[in-house]
Amino acid sequence: MTEETLVRKAESRDLEDIVAIIKDAKALLKAQNSSQWQEGYPNRASIEEDLDNRQGWVLLKDGQVAAYMAATDFDPNYEVPIWAGSAPYWALHRFAIKKDFRGQGLIQLLLKKVIAFGQENGIKSFRLDTGKQNQAVQHLADKLGFVYRGIITVTNDSVDPERRAYELLFDK
Repeated sequence: MTEETLVRKAESRDLEDIVAIIKDAKALLKAQNSSQWQEGYPNRASIEEDLDNRQGWVLLKDGQVAAYMAATDFDPNYEVPIWAGSAPYWALHRFAIKKDFRGQGLIQLLLKKVIAFGQENGIKSFRLDTGKQNQAVQHLADKLGFVYRGIITVTNDSVDPERRAYELLFDK
């Protein structure tokens, strides 16, 4: 039997799996002594909002929800003059993988597929941010060709609100 991987828009039936994936990611960040995602965000309400706005994405491996991310068309934290691209853009957020699937390159695959879908729909700028201690996301951003743009401040982390901001820009 061959393994099958599928990327699709997240649906309400995926909610419990996504919440569990986010919980796994929070535990991993905590074990790495990162303050990122340790104050409640992201939570069920933020995932439900992604689903309601049709901005959530899942990667299924053999029919199992293995990874999650959101691609939003606006982020108030990104309203700073550090970006090279202009609107419209997609902010890539809340990407996480179920612990059983770590180390298989699935987050990279999910990001590539969502970015390709965005490009097909006219999006030229893709942005993301991550905590200063989150070496995995920084490495992933570099690997996918994102360019470091500077430090932004987010409103959902009172312990360490500074984030490293990255952008992937395609021809204008």
